[in-house]
Amino acid sequence: INWLASLFHTRIDFTDEKRFTLSRPTKKILKNLDDVVQVDVFLKGDFPSGFKKLANSTNEILSEFKEIAGNNLKYNFISPEEEMPETNVKWGDTLSALGLYPYNLKSQIKEGEKQQLVYPVALMRYKEKVLPVRLYNGIPNISRQEINSAEALMEFELANTIYKLTHNNKPMVAY
Repeated sequence: INWLASLFHTRIDFTDEKRFTLSRPTKKILKNLDDVVQVDVFLKGDFPSGFKKLANSTNEILSEFKEIAGNNLKYNFISPEEEMPETNVKWGDTLSALGLYPYNLKSQIKEGEKQQLVYPVALMRYKEKVLPVRLYNGIPNISRQEINSAEALMEFELANTIYKLTHNNKPMVAY
């Protein structure tokens, strides 16, 4: 049974609202990708438990996306303190320049109080286009209920951004 389970990944969702199952439109978007979508998530680091849970949830949903999209979806987690490739500029400075401002968190550690900036965002790249995705829009003192809300919206936010990146048609509105 373990050997078969290692070969065939499946998951059964017993929740009433099918919270852990990707929707049909999301699967359709992912299956129709014709080039690589690169997702850079900026939730890498030693965060308080709420943001760690958000990072884990993001990793889980992106791994589900990758199962469907295959090699056309790549993702990685980056610390905002890391420097961008081939530059001396930190990712955090670039995100702030794009209007993606961080949460300034204060947390207690053994030595006293620690202050850190958390960017609960991702950047998606497809061909020559780049779009940001906000993974959390609440208050800095993240609660369990807000995490659940952010997790519930995450599939839509990520799939909607992929759709925007991969489709060039603009809706026409007539009066």
